Amino acid sequence: KVSFTEPTMKSDEQSINGIIFVDYKDESQLDSVMAMVAKDLSEPYSIFTYRYFLERFPELCILACPINKPNDPIGCVVGKIDVEDVVGVDDVEKVEAGYIGMLAIMASHRRQGIGTALVREVLQRMKNLGCVSVTLETETSNVAAQHLYQEQFGFIREELLVRYYLNWGDAYRLRLWFR
Repeated sequence: KVSFTEPTMKSDEQSINGIIFVDYKDESQLDSVMAMVAKDLSEPYSIFTYRYFLERFPELCILACPINKPNDPIGCVVGKIDVEDVVGVDDVEKVEAGYIGMLAIMASHRRQGIGTALVREVLQRMKNLGCVSVTLETETSNVAAQHLYQEQFGFIREELLVRYYLNWGDAYRLRLWFR
């Protein structure tokens, strides 16, 4: 059965046998997060990028761990919250918007619903914290990620970012509106 340290998932949510979900606590977990993301994402991040996300928004970093190895994450999601301007007809409104910077699941644990559960939880937390939307970027070649975000959660393609990544790969900016 799936369990989150805080907040807990609703009883009708998907359960994943043998997996617990825990909040990022401190730098003792940093190496695990960095290693997992480095294997899955094409973009190399500096330790300062990780520290920015993890130290400013620890409640938006969630780790998936085997129950029998609670200090050995096999998946993670890392997010943050920014303030954006939303232009209306007569004014500009400042709103909080979530951002998913990283989602990584070890290859041996994919297709078990772990990524879906991590995204569902981080989206709920962002909504609870007052975000009106959530954005992210994904490589145009990453069909599995596009399916997860667009088909499972309702994200829409907002923009094509040509040569966005350091490897010159293109990306889609996706957005999910809560209101």
